[in-house]
Amino acid sequence: MLAYLLDGHLSPVIAEQLTAKNARITAQSVHRLRSGEFSGQTDIRVMRSAVLERLTLVTYDLKTIPQLLQEFAADQEPHAGVVFIDDASIRSNDFAGLVRALLAHWQKHCEEEWTNRIAFLEPAE
Repeated sequence: MLAYLLDGHLSPVIAEQLTAKNARITAQSVHRLRSGEFSGQTDIRVMRSAVLERLTLVTYDLKTIPQLLQEFAADQEPHAGVVFIDDASIRSNDFAGLVRALLAHWQKHCEEEWTNRIAFLEPAE
C-alpha cells in the first residue's frame, strides 16, 4: 500500500493533516521519522531509508533527486518511488492544496506498487 515520506522541503504539518483526514494513510516527515534521525541527511541516505521503511518520497527537489534516480537505475538499486511536486503547480506554502492533492493521489494509487515508480503530483480538482 502506498505510504509517503515527506522530505525536508515539506512541513511535517502536511503529514499530520494527511493522517488526520484519512487514518488509512501512512505519511511520515523526515523531520519526525525515527525522532528526526533523517532530517538534514543526504538525499541518498533519505532515499535508502525510504526503501527500508517502504515509504514513497514526496519532494520539490527537481534538481538533485532526478540525478540520484539515474544513479540508482545505473547501479540497479531499487527505490521506493518518488512523487515530485512542481512549485508552479502547487506552491510549497499551500498546505491545504498539498494535502488535497496528496489525498487525491493516495485515493487513486493507494493499492499500486510504488517500487521504482516516479510521478508528478497534480493539484486536486
